[in-house]
Amino acid sequence: MKTNSSLTDTDLCVMCGMCLPQCPTYQLYQCETESPRGRLALMQAINQQRIEASAVTLLHIDHCLGCLNCETICPSRVPYGQLLDEFRDQFSSSIDKPLVSRQILAQSIKPNGLEKLASLADMPVLKQLNAFFKTVPQSHVEQLSANGPSELKNFYPSSTPSRGQVSLFTGCSGKATDLATIKDASVLLNRLGFDVSIAEQEYCCGAMHQHNGQQEMAQWLLEKNKAQFNELGSAAILFFSPACGASLELLTDIRIQDIRLFILNELQQHPLPFSTTNQPVALHESCSHRNMLKLKSLNTDLLKYIPGIQILESDQPYLCCGAGGLQSVNYPLQAHSILQQKLRSFDLLNTRVLLSDNIGCSLHIKSAISAYNPDIEILHPVSFLARQLVKLN
Repeated sequence: MKTNSSLTDTDLCVMCGMCLPQCPTYQLYQCETESPRGRLALMQAINQQRIEASAVTLLHIDHCLGCLNCETICPSRVPYGQLLDEFRDQFSSSIDKPLVSRQILAQSIKPNGLEKLASLADMPVLKQLNAFFKTVPQSHVEQLSANGPSELKNFYPSSTPSRGQVSLFTGCSGKATDLATIKDASVLLNRLGFDVSIAEQEYCCGAMHQHNGQQEMAQWLLEKNKAQFNELGSAAILFFSPACGASLELLTDIRIQDIRLFILNELQQHPLPFSTTNQPVALHESCSHRNMLKLKSLNTDLLKYIPGIQILESDQPYLCCGAGGLQSVNYPLQAHSILQQKLRSFDLLNTRVLLSDNIGCSLHIKSAISAYNPDIEILHPVSFLARQLVKLN
């Protein structure tokens, strides 16, 4: 366990309590120590050695999902996410985590490491992996079906005169859990005139390590990605997950952009034809999208290119789904309870599609959504856009 912490910014909290209604764990437990201000008070007391860093105390802090709803409402601008990461970095060795969580963190530092781990998901000792890896849906875009449902090429040439090359960052889990979205995105980008490259081996963005007490490893992964991005020579590096993007955007000297924003900007200048949809679609926006990237209208701005679209939104859009990166693995009962509240906030009986912009949220939602609508499927907004794309003759 590290000492000599730098958690001095805990003093910024004035204990006003405005964060309490926004905090999913406080709403679940109705306990002060499960709120942002309660956790800040615990961090401060431990840092000043006024109380012991006991297992019970650390558990209250570690329950936090890192949704950062509290930061958006805080009048004192407390950098809560940074403080939480610093605290976990100093006390991570004192917090026990499940074997599966440790395996995911260890494997994800290897190139394509989670692809190999996904193949072990049916082993009894690792059965909780089934909560993390779900059956990968096949692409809805027939143009890419020639290679088979599970194959992914490293290069997809533009179907029109090329206007440049972009690279897709699939991260540590994309190829194992979200192959359809990668393929669908490639089709859209090809139609917009871009060659698409995908690195044969990719590293984790480091977000999971950053938020699970491994800041040095997170920085190492960021540097590995930076070196690889420089070698690719693409006009832009496009990411799918807002959680990944929040980490990758620290590399300010490289053009790194959310794939939804890139496609939206291109559609504004080079419109593509999309077919009309007659059914409403539900939209779940991740906390990393809302509170880290702060691209508040991006999903709806992009989806409006589909004629006739009707978007069903949650009546509690700020509410976290409970995934919280690895928190659905670390604290599954907590994650499930919060997810139930989130799913109840949608009118899911009137749709067969739920759009989710973050793969972690999508995997977590899949674990329970059938109880609300057994016919519903979960897609990334980019995949739904590709499904509605009018095919070339």
